[in-house]
Amino acid sequence: DTELVFDGVPVVLIDTAGIRRKSSSRDRLERYSLLRGIHAMERADVVLLVIDASAGVLAQDQHVAGYALEAGKGLVIVVNKIDLVEPAQRKPAHWRKALAPEFKFATFAPVVQVSAKTREGIGTLLPAALEVVGQRRIKMPPNELNRVLREAFLEHPAPSYKGRRLKLNYATQASDEAPTVVLFVNDTELLHFSYRRYLEKKIRERFGLVGNPLKLVLRAAK
Repeated sequence: DTELVFDGVPVVLIDTAGIRRKSSSRDRLERYSLLRGIHAMERADVVLLVIDASAGVLAQDQHVAGYALEAGKGLVIVVNKIDLVEPAQRKPAHWRKALAPEFKFATFAPVVQVSAKTREGIGTLLPAALEVVGQRRIKMPPNELNRVLREAFLEHPAPSYKGRRLKLNYATQASDEAPTVVLFVNDTELLHFSYRRYLEKKIRERFGLVGNPLKLVLRAAK
């Protein structure tokens, strides 16, 4: 680990170099390195996923991003080696568009372009990571959170299932490290995955939560 202070903020950099891309990961040593890398991620608040601009997105990049979000970690996608691509491919808009279909589950993650060789964009890494950390700590006032969700239910009612429809009693933010909202509803089995995504979108539109997974937990209202 490397400890430093950036703009007055203590930062610990945790190396996950053990995570490799090649198929040789079946080797015992490679497996050990992969597990060590995953263990390092578990100690982090934010994961910086480095993608090779000249190689594009690999399956393992998607797996690592998915694991980080599943573990409740913040995520910043770092596109490295932009010095090796055409000028048109160095524009932020290009990578936002190119990465969107590859990371449909992480469209909220900021994308940073860098070149480790020329040092281009390196200065944007820590600010991006710290912004995600700040977004993790956003407090959602109960009154505002419930207003947003009630408006969402009114604007687009939940789909019915066997004659029953999901109804919201109230919602509250949990004290977990990762952004978590607990919904107290009439029946926890009535939330369709598409409606879950809809509610997550509405919460993000109001509170941001940039770079962070949002967990919705259902509880039966008493």
